[in-house]
Amino acid sequence: MKTRYVNQHSTTLHGLLPALAGFALFAILFSAPLAPAQNLIVDSFDNAASVGLYNTPGIAWDNLDPSYVVNGCTIAWDPNQQSPGNPNPGALYFTIEWPLVTDPQWNETGWNNVQLAFNTPGTFDATKYISFDFDLKVDVTNSSVAIDGSSYGAVGLYINGPWVQLVGWAWVAPIGDWQHFSGYFTGVSGSSYNNAVIGFISTGGDSLTNTVSYWIDNVVFTAPPTSNTNQPTLSIAQAPPPGLTCLCTSPGGTWQRQYVETVHDDYSWVTSTLGGDAVANTTTYSMTIASFPEASYSTFAAQMFLIPVAGMIGLPQDDDIDWDSADVVDLYINANPNGTANGIFQYKVNQSSSWNTSLIVTNVCSTGPLGTWSLTFSNNTNVTVTAPDSNSVSFTIPVADAGDFVDPLYVYLGSQPNENANIGQQATFGKFTITGAAGSINDNFATDDGTLNAAVWANDTAVDTNGIFMTAPDAKYWVTWPTPDGGFTNVYATDNLTNKLGSSQWLSLPSASTGWVLVNGAQRLTVINQSTLNTAFGYQPTNCFFGLWHQ
Repeated sequence: MKTRYVNQHSTTLHGLLPALAGFALFAILFSAPLAPAQNLIVDSFDNAASVGLYNTPGIAWDNLDPSYVVNGCTIAWDPNQQSPGNPNPGALYFTIEWPLVTDPQWNETGWNNVQLAFNTPGTFDATKYISFDFDLKVDVTNSSVAIDGSSYGAVGLYINGPWVQLVGWAWVAPIGDWQHFSGYFTGVSGSSYNNAVIGFISTGGDSLTNTVSYWIDNVVFTAPPTSNTNQPTLSIAQAPPPGLTCLCTSPGGTWQRQYVETVHDDYSWVTSTLGGDAVANTTTYSMTIASFPEASYSTFAAQMFLIPVAGMIGLPQDDDIDWDSADVVDLYINANPNGTANGIFQYKVNQSSSWNTSLIVTNVCSTGPLGTWSLTFSNNTNVTVTAPDSNSVSFTIPVADAGDFVDPLYVYLGSQPNENANIGQQATFGKFTITGAAGSINDNFATDDGTLNAAVWANDTAVDTNGIFMTAPDAKYWVTWPTPDGGFTNVYATDNLTNKLGSSQWLSLPSASTGWVLVNGAQRLTVINQSTLNTAFGYQPTNCFFGLWHQ
């Protein structure tokens, strides 16, 4: 992901609630105990032989991205380094000579990576492990930070045999201490895997343009620690209001975009005088925010992008579309600690793979982020941002800049965390409208049937499409629990705690009805709708307890 130079805000799982609406909390069920399992030590780099290329248990293979020729890589063993998680001294020392900006093969906008695959002691069964863990330390004395100075690029975690991505992007902080990275095996099945793969990623503002040297240590597949220890405790929270929920779910995805995009591209505000197809001299884009994080998540953002096709690099289905595209209008909302909220308008022109804005205008809403925010364009260049409290700010943009936003133009709507502490937060949109453009939208998410209108919106831009879902009008609760949760199937419910465990007196709420979403690689979320309870019970319960059952 690329860094966004903005100031933003968030909503998470609404906190832990006392019993509400007559529903009791935190019933947890167990049956057969889990069998104990041992961690699988892929490589702890205790000696020089362990880092030998193509040795067992050393490096199985390396891959230099064929689209990006790297000047060179060197691999060595360093007996003087040791990560905090490894009881034995020694670490792999890995140097990548990334191309200089002046090199012809340097490509800032592409996805460029080097991969190291480590042999495992034979094939392994992914269901026996919780996570893929390793430690990394950058030799900052002999390394150059990325072009924007904010990182040493990123890493991805994968297994092979077949190929499965556990973490597609985890930011490497610009520090000289050991950093721990984890990718979770939740939902991964199969027993034929034979490689642990670490990818080193250079792209966009996180492009690496010189030498970077890393120490790697303690590559481990972590198993449930002992029998009966992964009994996850359930928590319950009131579901957000009905609407389009954009939940920031991807672990390590500081800049992840959780967006939907319009299916059609005829939404420009620019009239025919500049070559567009707008049918009126005034075009208004409005988004109604129904749920938002607490003000303590002040950098979390709900956002709307207006992006013409002419300035796009690649397809509209780009999870970094605002960074990669040359011409972007952005209206983003964040909450302030004093209870107010900011509606910030900014735009850029002819600035692909950067955010050098041409203009930034802020409108402060006294009542906070909830409500309808509108962006109105009149006669192409006159712009007004209106907040839910009716406060408005008006300004103009140059005719030449407006001319870069003729249709075809796509609209994007969603949320972005902007800090790791905001991962797991969400914004819910109750309504979205476009009036005055050649194309129009009047989508009341709050009254939809719980499904995204596929004739208007596509969910193919989000980093994790499972984080985009409709909160149904009858959504009652979000039930959450921490991973690991291997072996637990479905959520069960009863309205009487005297009912016997392991019998039909506890009713199954299958995951097909509740939907299990993995949040930040460490927490499961399921949505409990009233209709799901009514179907399971055969009547509308007024008292309910929830639990998980280990099969």
